[in-house]
Amino acid sequence: MSFREHFYQRLQQLPDREVMQFPVGTLPERYKRAAVLLCFWPAGDDRVELVMTKRTDSVSSHQGQVSFPGGRVDEADPSYADAALRETWEELGIVPELIMIMGRLDDAWSRFGHHVVPYVGWLEQRPPLTANPREVAEILIADMATLMRPEAEREHKVVFPKGGNTTHVTKAFAWEGGYVWGLTADLLLELILWIRGEPSNRGHARLERMQKFGA
Repeated sequence: MSFREHFYQRLQQLPDREVMQFPVGTLPERYKRAAVLLCFWPAGDDRVELVMTKRTDSVSSHQGQVSFPGGRVDEADPSYADAALRETWEELGIVPELIMIMGRLDDAWSRFGHHVVPYVGWLEQRPPLTANPREVAEILIADMATLMRPEAEREHKVVFPKGGNTTHVTKAFAWEGGYVWGLTADLLLELILWIRGEPSNRGHARLERMQKFGA
């Protein structure tokens, strides 16, 4: 089986995966609802590509960081998945009808006060991409086989002001032309572990971190 076939097959199996959702009452009341989309498509030479964005310095949170398309869930959004599709269209110009939602990953949270629900999408080919200049400083395309190599993995240290300026080590990934850490890297790690067939549940670790640093 080729890499692309294996990758897509594992995405097809996402609905069978037990998703960890944060228990009712564990989220701080101030947290707002948000959704993101990990968006993949096939490329030449048996490759699979992933799109990420570098955020502008003018957005309200995570300025200058690399992230997946996504944002807050609006009252008009029928679901978290619809919010992820809408945000992807607003940020990158990808028509929602082109994206097949394959499933979702474990609940996550942002240190800026968001409960984040991550979805995984698949397109049949690379779509036209148009960056929204208000939100996206740069569009980044990453090759998944490259990101899944051991040499792509890094450790990134970040200091949390709460808890006495505690230093926390988070996963990071580096590739030619890009570097991602924090929440986005943790979601990417969860997806990579699933593709490899390794234990991939990250929700419990995220919940512990939220209760320690995020509330």
